[in-house]
Amino acid sequence: MDWMEVVILASAGLAGGFIGGLVGLGGGVIFAPVLFFFLQAQGITDPVLTPLTIGSSLFGTLVTSAVSARAQHRRGAVDWHTALIAGLSSGVVVLGMTRFVTTRPWYDATVFQVAFGAVLVWVGLRMLSSRAPEVEGEARTSKGSGPLLAGMGSLAGAVSAAVGVGGGIVLVPAYNRLLGLPMHRSVGTSSASIVFISLVGVLSYVATGWSAAVPPTALGYVDVVSALILSVAAAAAARVGVSTAHRINTLWLRRVFALLVFAVAVRLVLRALV
Repeated sequence: MDWMEVVILASAGLAGGFIGGLVGLGGGVIFAPVLFFFLQAQGITDPVLTPLTIGSSLFGTLVTSAVSARAQHRRGAVDWHTALIAGLSSGVVVLGMTRFVTTRPWYDATVFQVAFGAVLVWVGLRMLSSRAPEVEGEARTSKGSGPLLAGMGSLAGAVSAAVGVGGGIVLVPAYNRLLGLPMHRSVGTSSASIVFISLVGVLSYVATGWSAAVPPTALGYVDVVSALILSVAAAAAARVGVSTAHRINTLWLRRVFALLVFAVAVRLVLRALV
């Protein structure tokens, strides 16, 4: 790996970590496409490319969400009851989706790019439609029932294991709109939930890829070297993202981020179909 590749991965880590801390998405929306193109440039092809991209992205997401959750907890912005139930209930779904991704030959690079492009469009639309974060107390607060939280966690886990994101694209709006948590608290609780979701995902992708023909830098379907470079940078940036989210109106940042993910989505889909 040359210095330019290190710079690219570290830059992706900084961007993903900042976004993860800012809006509670875990950073996978940045990590996954960058890792996909990076690993592809290394000559890695399917059936290894797609699961290796997802597993490595989830590793970066795990680190980002852990740092973000700790910072959010110190600011009193995590509902641990909600995070625990939603996060832990995703475990079975994550395991099942991991097995699906790694045993279905048709779930290849083309399908991954189209699927991830659709996820990015969803993220962008949500960012454009979201209001600026409420101050604490503007929204009603309620604890969701066990089945409701389990359903949220399961859906987030399915998305997470399928495309390598943390699941915050499901959890942040669900916590805010269905449970009535203020936006800052929704973001913090989402980060905490993603810790559990991505941890199961990482372990699952390591286990399923243990005997696969992966690169020497990989542990199962997690490329340790590239994931660590991403994660170190993301850990530093996540704290800045959390601090920024609590100090400014993030409306314009959300709009700029939406334009970015739309551009990445178009690139992914065009590469898949052309």
